[in-house]
Amino acid sequence: MSIKIEDLTDEYGLELSDIRWYLSMEMSRKLLSYADEPNELADYIWRGTLGDELYDMEERYLRDTQDLLDRGLMDEAQIRNQMSEALRARRLRRD
Repeated sequence: MSIKIEDLTDEYGLELSDIRWYLSMEMSRKLLSYADEPNELADYIWRGTLGDELYDMEERYLRDTQDLLDRGLMDEAQIRNQMSEALRARRLRRD
C-alpha cells in the first residue's frame, strides 16, 4: 500500500499555505545562491524560469512528490523530513 502525500500533510497538520511557505523558503535559498552570479540570476528571471517554478508551486510539489513516492524514487522518511522542515518554517513565519 502506497502512502498518500495528503495523509502525511494531514498528519503533520500542514495546509497549502504552509507548503507554499516552505517552498518559498527553499526558493529564497536558491535565489541567494546566485549572489556571486548576477548574470545567471538575471537569465533565470528573464527566461521566465523563475515564474514557471513559482506558478502553482505547492500543487506541483504535492503532485510530483506523490509521483516520486508511487514510483519508489522517494521514500516516506524523505517526505517526513520535508514535512518536519515545513513545520519548522511555519513556526518561523510571521503572518
